[in-house]
Amino acid sequence: MNLNTSDLRLKKQTVTVNTVMLKKLQQSINKKMKTLRSQGKLTKASFSILCLVSFGLSEAKAITTFTEGFDNNNANWGNAASEPIGWQPSGGADGGGYITTNASFSDPGQGVLFRAQDEFFLPDKTGSSNGAFEGNWIAGNVAMFSVSVRHNAPVPLTFFSRFASPVNFPGGTAVSFAPVFADTWTELQIPIDPNNPSFVTYEGSTFEGVFSNIGHVQIGASGPEGFENNPAVFTFDLDSAGISVIPEPSGSVLIIAGSALFLLRRRRK
Repeated sequence: MNLNTSDLRLKKQTVTVNTVMLKKLQQSINKKMKTLRSQGKLTKASFSILCLVSFGLSEAKAITTFTEGFDNNNANWGNAASEPIGWQPSGGADGGGYITTNASFSDPGQGVLFRAQDEFFLPDKTGSSNGAFEGNWIAGNVAMFSVSVRHNAPVPLTFFSRFASPVNFPGGTAVSFAPVFADTWTELQIPIDPNNPSFVTYEGSTFEGVFSNIGHVQIGASGPEGFENNPAVFTFDLDSAGISVIPEPSGSVLIIAGSALFLLRRRRK
């Protein structure tokens, strides 16, 4: 099984702020404030404008929307036992690779089927999907988690997603109540929103307490009442796990910063 995680994920889309330009603008603002202060010309109006722009620049940051397509390997994802999960090179939701596992609902503690966790796997422990799902989802403006699933059980199943800290507690569990039928790829979408009724528990914590420090993402399934005692082993597949973000108005920050510096130069002349 290929566990190489050094490759670039084909479906990773990155929207970045021009950090070089931001750095130059910040340096220019700092220099302008120092010059005006030394000349005794740092008026309240000038100081307010520069502080506002500086604050805006400090708030701007790179934002990443990411989709794990599993096109090259299992991307360091794990199974229910936190072991490297199976991988298939084709036949996924998008025609490419996907991850797969076999499980029985009668197994003790069964439920979670797929694990993306920050401590996976030895010897390098780079984390699932190179850590793309880790961090502060609130500060990162993560708005949606989505994943495509498939199974071969003879009854419709209910899937859930659990999001937890690097120590696996506390966690927030969201249930996708729409039934997932057998032998067909089904996309599940979970808005990352405290008002989302799909979240059935935060395990004694809060939405903010959970999503300010994500280290584990886990996907599992449950069957209809009485089905939990079925000893049969079924196949579960997963593809296209992703997070979507709401981009910050970084372009506006750059425009405001540039305009403020221009006005200050005109005022000085």
